[in-house]
Amino acid sequence: MKKRKLLIFAILLGLLTLFISFSQFLSPSTEEMGETDKDFSSERALHYLKEVAKEPHPMGSPTNKRVRDYIVKHFQNLDIPVEIQSKSVKDIREGKYVAKISTGTVENIIAKIPGTSGDDNAILLTAHYDSVTEAPGASDDGYGVVTIMETARALKQMPAPKNTIYFVLTDGEEPGLLGASAFKERTDILNKVSVMFNFEARGNTGVPILFETSPNDLKLVQLYEETVPYPVAYSFASEMYKRMPNDTDFTELKVAKKIGYNFANMNGLEAYHTEIDRVENSDAGTIRHFGSYAFPLVKKYMMMDAKEFQALEESKSDAIYFPLMKKALVVYSEKVVIPLMIVLLVLTAAIFFFIFKKQVIQIKGLALSFFAMIGSLVAIFIFYFLLIRLLASVFNDGIDKYNMIMFGPYDPTILTLMVLLAIVSCFFFVKWISKKWGPANFAIGTQVVWIALAVMTSLTFKGISYAFTIPVIISLLLIIPILLKVNWAKGVYHYVVVAGWVVPSILLLAPIMYLMYIALTISIAPILAILTAIIAFPIIAIVNWLMAEGEA
Repeated sequence: MKKRKLLIFAILLGLLTLFISFSQFLSPSTEEMGETDKDFSSERALHYLKEVAKEPHPMGSPTNKRVRDYIVKHFQNLDIPVEIQSKSVKDIREGKYVAKISTGTVENIIAKIPGTSGDDNAILLTAHYDSVTEAPGASDDGYGVVTIMETARALKQMPAPKNTIYFVLTDGEEPGLLGASAFKERTDILNKVSVMFNFEARGNTGVPILFETSPNDLKLVQLYEETVPYPVAYSFASEMYKRMPNDTDFTELKVAKKIGYNFANMNGLEAYHTEIDRVENSDAGTIRHFGSYAFPLVKKYMMMDAKEFQALEESKSDAIYFPLMKKALVVYSEKVVIPLMIVLLVLTAAIFFFIFKKQVIQIKGLALSFFAMIGSLVAIFIFYFLLIRLLASVFNDGIDKYNMIMFGPYDPTILTLMVLLAIVSCFFFVKWISKKWGPANFAIGTQVVWIALAVMTSLTFKGISYAFTIPVIISLLLIIPILLKVNWAKGVYHYVVVAGWVVPSILLLAPIMYLMYIALTISIAPILAILTAIIAFPIIAIVNWLMAEGEA
């Protein structure tokens, strides 16, 4: 009965932790934002979007020119000076995919709010206003365009900025970053820019995420965390993006070696580059969230002085950052990663020295438990690998050329069932392994897996190392009194030990799993199943072990 209570506690606490953590994926409401005439208004932005995304408007088309003229008129009505930068495609030597396009002209829209202190330390906001041929481009990149248009309107209600603000709406992004490539020639602007913001979309809903920054971004992200009311940012996303072949306008412009941020929402992938990317399918909450980034950040940067910009530019440390929940972003220096790993290794050495000396566990039992767990993870991976391909071939005509699978509205249900199946599988594996080699051996064996993952990520993928290092350090510290068999490490303390594993592991790793699913679709199910098991194995194993200790 006591074992059941501890397990029920772990399940309920896990669900509560999941709910709190996933609050970060909720965009702010109109009431939370407190929109007024002087603030960013998602309602106005949606009004602009109805014109911008009325129909497909690829580069060079008559509809593209209509959108261009609408945006230009918007800036003119705000009394913001605006110009068109035109450049023939054949003259854009560095534009990616340019060889596929022999004719045409890109037409970038460049608007400017002059600063009272001149053009030095200027701010640059960018998005692309062209769409693909098949889609009206309401999200890609209508969201970015209307975010900039409404930010410009709101800024004009304020006193003149100290630093000049440039609004650049590029053309020809979809064929290969052509507009951004052409804009690189405007050194008269780029040489004066100190910070850049790029707004993109890879779907029509979901929270925008800070997924890329310029190098040495510690102070940059700290300023973002201090300024933005609803920050969502992941260092693992930034580090992963660097290893992927994807590009945005930011890719072209960052060669100017300016500090900057790159934002995009990723949910609603089924709308990406398809005819359903229409205004009626757009998400006002996503646009509002974009505005909650753009407007406060520009207000902050437009009043900064040269020394403040210099401090950002001279930062020599990258950041580790992740949300804990809505409105709560943790930021610390990457330089802490290796010391944390050393602390973990010292703690691990001390614990293993003690448990082997006191014969709390057996070396053979620990080793066999560890390898049995690895074998279980391999079995889970193979099962899900075959299952997802079977489902794809039966219900979805196989896997597309991007190795992605989507079942439309059934995706969340299928994903939930797969996660639950992985958890149920863990119960059977834990029962079998614990019975064969002992609950203590298996409980410690699950920690060894996390220790190994923490060390590997700390050395090779620092942006995600926190998700493994922090939970296992907390867990090891909490099980020390159990190993020492101190009198007070019983009863209620068992719940503390379970909570010390459940909360940090789910709080830090579950959102990463969700983002992996959003980015790579349900095709990533085998990896998600393994990560689910990696979280579940220690929870179930620790409950088994604590109950065995209590009965001893």
